[in-house]
Amino acid sequence: MADSQVLIFVLVIAIVLVFRFRKIISGGPVNKNRIILSTVSFFAISIFAVFSSFQAGVSSWYVLAYAGVLVGATYLSHKHVDKTIQIWKADDGKIHAKGGNIPYVIWVVGLVSRFALGYLFLGSNYLATLSSAQKNLNPFAIEITLVVDMIMMLGVGALAGRNLRLLSKLKNFK
Repeated sequence: MADSQVLIFVLVIAIVLVFRFRKIISGGPVNKNRIILSTVSFFAISIFAVFSSFQAGVSSWYVLAYAGVLVGATYLSHKHVDKTIQIWKADDGKIHAKGGNIPYVIWVVGLVSRFALGYLFLGSNYLATLSSAQKNLNPFAIEITLVVDMIMMLGVGALAGRNLRLLSKLKNFK
């Protein structure tokens, strides 16, 4: 992938995230399908970003650690984000929600770090090389990759926990 394509990709993600943060901070309409779709989308983006780590020399045994961080973050976020989410019925008759910003911040930090790391250590075409030959990193780069991937899993887990809490609040609201 050329540098211009990487820049366009990052720009599109940045625009989507800005609009998403605006909805989270000011509130916006929510429904069950929208919440599930956004959770699946965040999870897919995270898995796509982290997958290149295994081709860069990270042992596949770390999948268990990633899964542990993901499940733990989901549980903790679901348990603690309750007071930060506000839900109400707007004048238009739709249910609106806002709050739970910290999981998004963690996820964005992990995503930006992951793309920056991939660009630095794997080159500008690391997104296009997901299915091509394996590239080995030095041990220091692998350790940094593990830390950033764990932040990514922490973020997507926190988002999943937030969205599960939002689903339960939505169910109890009606």
